[in-house]
Amino acid sequence: MRVLWTSVSVLALLVGCADPEHGRRDSVAVWVPRRVGDTTTVSATPPRVPDSVPTPTPQDTLPTGYALTDTTNWGTIEEDGQRAVLRRGGTAIDTVDLTFGVAAVGQDSLVFFPVRTDTLPLPTTSVPSYESYPTEHVLWTPVTRRKLRDVLPFFNAFISSPTTPREGVINYWGVQPYGRTNRVYAMRYNFRTAHVDSLFLNREDPVATDYRYHFGLPQIHPGEVSFDGLVVDSATWRIIRQDSVSR
Repeated sequence: MRVLWTSVSVLALLVGCADPEHGRRDSVAVWVPRRVGDTTTVSATPPRVPDSVPTPTPQDTLPTGYALTDTTNWGTIEEDGQRAVLRRGGTAIDTVDLTFGVAAVGQDSLVFFPVRTDTLPLPTTSVPSYESYPTEHVLWTPVTRRKLRDVLPFFNAFISSPTTPREGVINYWGVQPYGRTNRVYAMRYNFRTAHVDSLFLNREDPVATDYRYHFGLPQIHPGEVSFDGLVVDSATWRIIRQDSVSR
């Protein structure tokens, strides 16, 4: 069940994808799906391709010509936040969640978290009301649009709790179906080098929940990353200690 928001801007809610612009290419690397071992580090030659509930984090600077406008609120029974229209010049690209934000992962390549609103008002209220909700994280360029689950290994759009990419690097929980449950990994991917780090956390989880942040957002510290208190060394991508975490 989702919380309803009233008196919202139709412009902010109904924005769709912009038409691709032809001819411009980008240098962002895209991972080609392959099996990732339990404790392996995988590096691929990047192909040339076309151009707890988290709080907002500092964003990398948007490329020249991009802007976020028309800020409004969105919410569901489990979570809420602010959204804005991402624009390139005078063209609207999408409506995006501002908690995750927009991250530049290449010269003209962005990662963001779209928010959608139903186009028809619900008939249950006297004031027009619309349902709003996040969808799937996206890797976008002026000529391509791909869901992150089609780009990143073991990425689950609903449960992976990814960090906002900084300097082209994203951290997230890897979830691999395994019989009637899932194997859980600590994952890190660099969009600019197509380098992925994977570490099986000796943990299985059926993920029987409707809560998007069942896995806590990975916490990044100098030299290490914490996955719910299980601390991974940034250099070796090995577990170095277990901290107590209140959930």
